[in-house]
Amino acid sequence: MSAPHYFGIRHHGPGCARSLVRAFEALRPDCVLIEGPPEAEGLLQAVLADGMRPPVALLSYCPDEPRLAVYHPFAEFSPEWQALRWAVTAGVPARFIDLPLVHGLALDKAEREAEAAEPDEPVAARDVDTHEHDTPAIEDPLNWLARAAGYADGEAWWNHMVEERGDGEQLFAAIAEAMTSLRAETGDKHRNEAEARREAMREAHMRQCVRAAQKEGFGRIAVVCGAWHLGGLATEVTAKADAALLKGLPKLKVQTTWVPWTYRHLARASGYGAGIQSPGWYEHLWKSHDSTQPRAVGWLARVARLMRERDLDCSSAHLIEATRLADALAALRERPAPGLEELHEATRTVLTLGDDAVLHFIHDALVVGDRFGSVPPDVPTVPLQRDVEQAQKSLRLKPEALQKTLDLDLRNPNDLARSHLLHRLNLLDVPWGTVAKVGRSSRGTFHEVWTLQWQPEFALRLIEASVWGQTVEQAATASVIDRCARTESLADLSALVDSVLLADLDHAVAAATHALEDRAAVTGDAQQLLAALPPLANVFRYGNVRQTDAAMVGHVLDGLIVRAAISLPLAGASLDDAAADALRGKLLGAHAAVGLRQ
Repeated sequence: MSAPHYFGIRHHGPGCARSLVRAFEALRPDCVLIEGPPEAEGLLQAVLADGMRPPVALLSYCPDEPRLAVYHPFAEFSPEWQALRWAVTAGVPARFIDLPLVHGLALDKAEREAEAAEPDEPVAARDVDTHEHDTPAIEDPLNWLARAAGYADGEAWWNHMVEERGDGEQLFAAIAEAMTSLRAETGDKHRNEAEARREAMREAHMRQCVRAAQKEGFGRIAVVCGAWHLGGLATEVTAKADAALLKGLPKLKVQTTWVPWTYRHLARASGYGAGIQSPGWYEHLWKSHDSTQPRAVGWLARVARLMRERDLDCSSAHLIEATRLADALAALRERPAPGLEELHEATRTVLTLGDDAVLHFIHDALVVGDRFGSVPPDVPTVPLQRDVEQAQKSLRLKPEALQKTLDLDLRNPNDLARSHLLHRLNLLDVPWGTVAKVGRSSRGTFHEVWTLQWQPEFALRLIEASVWGQTVEQAATASVIDRCARTESLADLSALVDSVLLADLDHAVAAATHALEDRAAVTGDAQQLLAALPPLANVFRYGNVRQTDAAMVGHVLDGLIVRAAISLPLAGASLDDAAADALRGKLLGAHAAVGLRQ
């Protein structure tokens, strides 16, 4: 059997991606094996589909327990993404070879249940990310190489030596030698026993997949994996030993789909385990490498454009001097071209005159970036998610990664429908929009001002909410009815009535008002009764504007006012200063609510 060709990469590294494409063009592999979830292989043809624009992610989840889920993100400059595109374009078999998620998520569930069973230890919420770190989190072994080469840390060294270059297949031989040596020195000391066992199982399955491809007769097998795994995959382990390690693993049912992603969620600051510091800069490296325009000129031109959009001075002379300074810094540091550090220093010195405040929006807009991906409309998804997408399209509400303000005129039918959708999604714990301004203003009561920002994780929340129904209206109504049965506080029930009226959910309004009546009938707590009045009064503030029949809760509000008034004398007796102050605040709110009712 022919020996496989291993390509150790950094997840989301543009230099690795560029080198990988060149290596594939030279090797012309007849089988491509990639570190990733095998359950997603049926979706790989979609990488070339119309409407597929990275960053995107594979979302894999357990349909019976949607909170058991994992994302595998890809950017245009991710080596795995480029490997997939190359294989699909060339008609070459492409397979994911990581430990199947039917086992991985089952192991996650077992570990969480074991943690919950510990009597003396709190249960920690475990964030599931897409890839493991390629290097240990405690002490990055790359720091050893970096310090030996005169760099501050392994990140800067790797960027300069790998990601800002892209030399082709020769690069991977150097990566393999360095990472295999580092792993031999450090071993698994940075991991606990459970983590080390999980890594061993992942690599055992990868080796099994490589053996299977060899037995099928493929002659030029390309294996694309995290560079840290090279030491494990190159180890001589028998097939029998790998099979024994993987025998008897638990299983769960898993489904997978494509979802849009953002650069902000690719960034390490988001908490993503395999995150990178500067997705926007990496995109610039990917796109500018083969450009006739020097890398520094293109980057500083983007900085200048950004500053001019904010009415900040940035002339052509500034750009020329900043470019010269960046080139000079790179020459002093014996680098072939300016990197992000040199460009950052030149920007601060020449363009912003030492003002670090300007650098913050440059970092957000360019270094991290605001790109938001998209997926084709025919990718598999749950009916609820499809209903949301259809509503977004018909109401002309495009999901965007950037925060934006939306001013709705509730006299306009389309704006009223937008308001209903946003309120219904909030009831499903999908806070795409938050109300920044409601009610009385200089323009009257016909306006709602929303702040909108779409988050990729909303896709998983819609999958979780799909247990309530196949449309937003059905799901929000069923969710509210369930919440009514579990809510004890009168104030919370009153606020819920207000929310469902704003969302225009008639059946949910009936359920919430009945629950409020039942709860009020058995309580004599004046403070609870007073706290329940203001949210209900808002119904009358918006009823006519929203074309909503608010009369159905009028008798509930009237009954609460009477009950609160009767119980108030007793509740106001024998109070200390703190209790009196608390009661006074609720009394003032209730007094204003009575005014609105009248």
